[in-house]
Amino acid sequence: MLIAAFAFVLLVCPVTASGTAGRTFGKDATGSMVVRIQLRLRELGYLNFKPTGSYRSMTVEAVKAFQKNCREAGLSSQVDGVMGAESLELLFKQGALRASLSDVYIPSGPRHSASTLEKTGVLVPWESVKEKLAVGRSYVITDCLTGNTYELVFTGGTNHAEMESQNEEQLVGFKATCGKEFNYLKRPITVDIDGQQVAASIQCWPHGTDSIGGNGMDGHVCVFFEGSVSSVGNLPDIEHTENIYRAAGK
Repeated sequence: MLIAAFAFVLLVCPVTASGTAGRTFGKDATGSMVVRIQLRLRELGYLNFKPTGSYRSMTVEAVKAFQKNCREAGLSSQVDGVMGAESLELLFKQGALRASLSDVYIPSGPRHSASTLEKTGVLVPWESVKEKLAVGRSYVITDCLTGNTYELVFTGGTNHAEMESQNEEQLVGFKATCGKEFNYLKRPITVDIDGQQVAASIQCWPHGTDSIGGNGMDGHVCVFFEGSVSSVGNLPDIEHTENIYRAAGK
C-alpha cells in the first residue's frame, strides 16, 4: 500500500528541478524524496530492489547507469551517482530514458533444489529473539541449504535484525554461501542464539546503515525471524516467511 501510494504521488505530482528547490541527493541521503527517486529508477528499469528511503550503493549505481544512458543519448549529464537538479529533471520528465535489457544485471547467486536441508532450527518469535540479541556480539549463522557456517555481528534493528561482518576475513564465508557475490537471493538459515538454533532468513545484499567500517560490506544485511516485517511500510515479506518455516523444517 505504501509503495502504491508513492507511485500515485509520482503520477499526479511529477518532480522537477524547481520542485526540489535546488537540493541534491547523494549517498547517505534519506527520506521520502529518496523513496520517490528509487521508485522512478525501478519504474525505468535501473533499480532492482525495494525502495528503502536510504540512498546507498545500489541507488548510486542505478543513478550512474541512468546518467550514462542520458549522456550517450547526447544529453548533458554528469555520471557521478548524485541526483542534482539536472538529473532530477531528466529522471522525472515524460519520456525519460529507460534501461535496455542488456544494461540490466541482476546477480542471483547459487540456487538449490534439494528437498532435504543440511540444517534446521526452531521457530522463535522476533519479539523474543530481539530481547536475546546483543548489539556488537557475533553470532554463528548456518546456511540450511549447504550446512556452511559463518559469523555476523548484530548491529541493531526494530522490525528485524540488521547484521554485518566483523571484517573482510569473516565476510568470505558469507559471500561463498551466497555465490561469491552480493545478490538478491534470500536463503533459509539458523542463527545460534545462546546455543539454540533459531530458524531465520537472510538476504545476500547489504544496504542501508553501515555500522562497521573496513569489513567489505557496504551497509547491513537483513535477517528475518518469525513475525519480522519490512522497514518499508511494516509489511511482512513472503519470501522471508517461506524461508523461515523451511528453516524450521515445516
